[in-house]
Amino acid sequence: MKTGVGRWLASGLLLLFALLAVFNGLDRFTEHQPSAIRLVPAVFRSHAARAEAAQALAVGEAARAQEAAAAAIRADPLDRRGATFLGAAAAMLGDEALADRSFAIADRLGLREPVVQAWFFGRAIEAQDYSEAAVRIDLLLRAHPELEPAQSFITQLEQSPQGRRKLLGRLAREPQWANAYLQGWRADDATLRERARTLADESAALQLGCERIAPMVRALEQRNLRLDARRVREAQCPDARSGPAIVDTGFDAVGGTGEFGWRRDLGGDVRVGTSEAGVDGIALSSRASVTRLMLSQPVALEPGEYRAFASIGGAGVERVTASLDCGETARPGRGGGALGRGQLLRAPPCDNLVLGIWLRPGEGVVRLDNLRIEPIGVQTQSRP
Repeated sequence: MKTGVGRWLASGLLLLFALLAVFNGLDRFTEHQPSAIRLVPAVFRSHAARAEAAQALAVGEAARAQEAAAAAIRADPLDRRGATFLGAAAAMLGDEALADRSFAIADRLGLREPVVQAWFFGRAIEAQDYSEAAVRIDLLLRAHPELEPAQSFITQLEQSPQGRRKLLGRLAREPQWANAYLQGWRADDATLRERARTLADESAALQLGCERIAPMVRALEQRNLRLDARRVREAQCPDARSGPAIVDTGFDAVGGTGEFGWRRDLGGDVRVGTSEAGVDGIALSSRASVTRLMLSQPVALEPGEYRAFASIGGAGVERVTASLDCGETARPGRGGGALGRGQLLRAPPCDNLVLGIWLRPGEGVVRLDNLRIEPIGVQTQSRP
């Protein structure tokens, strides 16, 4: 294999899968005690030879592994592990032709060895044969549904639209490894987002329903990837109403213990509290001489322009203004107006968009209620 994918498979993951196959397949005394190999008569040395090949692969001695694997094949040509070890040793030595022949023999003798499926998956990706690559992932995960390194292979297949469709075609047949795909996001945000986007973009090929995707949606929201959460929920759970872009538009739960919703600024010169009896919304006041952040929350909005409105009462209806920023809030400028009259906001392309509510300097308490946001010119993000 000459491509980057090929070199990656032939070195790192191939060795990892080879060792996994080795240690999952060892049996009998000599395979647990390689030092006993010298005590075994030559006629019975098939197990001992495989043990020596396994030991050599484990320490990176490819030439010794190749010799021992060849001896194991001569002693027992119908055991797929000998051919598997020979293919792994040949791959480590860069003899791709021998690796191909050896793995092909092992493949015909049985489908259980992860390293065999890993090798042919790499060959299929190199040839852009996504149907074959999906077959190899299916065979691999049917035998080993919890095999964590297989997540890297799934990610490789998801890099192209054709690969994603072939992968989802396999998932649509309800394989036993479907949960391995759905839960493979645990490792990092990038994998989580990739899986969510695949399920959102290719929903015509695969519908999983609300219950199956619920853990993924919760994980996205917990990591403040709310736009991705909304997209996959709408695509895979169309009967469920999408949650509003803003949580708690009436400011009824500010200061609660919920994971989402409004977060209060903790500055000593600002006050965020309940309105007077019989009045809805929340009361804001500030002794600061500059515009101060009062409340913020992560939101799910497509990139584009919006207009935000709120019901403002009390002292200085022009004092309340809003911001939309990536990750951290930034003090808004004077342009765009104020919330009481409909403020113009621009949502940038962002994984973690935050809406901020700010109070400009002034005397007295301002009451804030019934916040809403409406799109003006929204551009839907496309995925390559």
